[in-house]
Amino acid sequence: MVIPIIALLIEPEYGVLAVITGTFIGSFSPLNPLRFAGLDFVPGAIYLLIASLAVRGKIYQAGTVLLAIVALFSITPNTRIFVGAFASPPLPYFWLHLVALGLLVSPLSRNIPKWLQSKNYARIAASVGIVGFAGTMAEHLSGGILFALFVGPGAVKLWPGIYLVYPVERALIVAGAILVCTPFVLNSLALRERILGRTQKLSLDEGQIGQ
Repeated sequence: MVIPIIALLIEPEYGVLAVITGTFIGSFSPLNPLRFAGLDFVPGAIYLLIASLAVRGKIYQAGTVLLAIVALFSITPNTRIFVGAFASPPLPYFWLHLVALGLLVSPLSRNIPKWLQSKNYARIAASVGIVGFAGTMAEHLSGGILFALFVGPGAVKLWPGIYLVYPVERALIVAGAILVCTPFVLNSLALRERILGRTQKLSLDEGQIGQ
């Protein structure tokens, strides 16, 4: 839920490194062991990469990453494009991921960098929502790729159930990101203004003293 904040605060390469480090530190907990031969950081790193690109206005690069994940999932062994039930077909397993991709590369998303600086709660929340939606869908599908590779043929029978559950799960994650990240962005903007205001005042005072 806090990955959009990390994406805002630090450059993509450092953000990815932070996700990798955090994943391995977290793996020392018996409640969070490594499940995919040390590749457990990949979904979070993909989310961070897409979020970092999007908040910097690079929506087409972010969209390319998400599209590549969809394509890779489609050709990975033990995955399914259609789950064979629950309106699939015609809907592919990754229908919601395609919705996220469409929103990410839409004209609306070009406003993300500007809206994040707007001090308007609704616009900041919309930006966080778009970034979080695209990022968490890429995280989900890249996790699905690892799941298929490491679980093997046994994964095939689980896709219909996952297909039903994941939209609700991802909606809750996006809602959580909006609730957590939007106040943080607003408060950080206000804090930055106060710091800049004090810095400018000190500079003026020093200038007057020097005269």
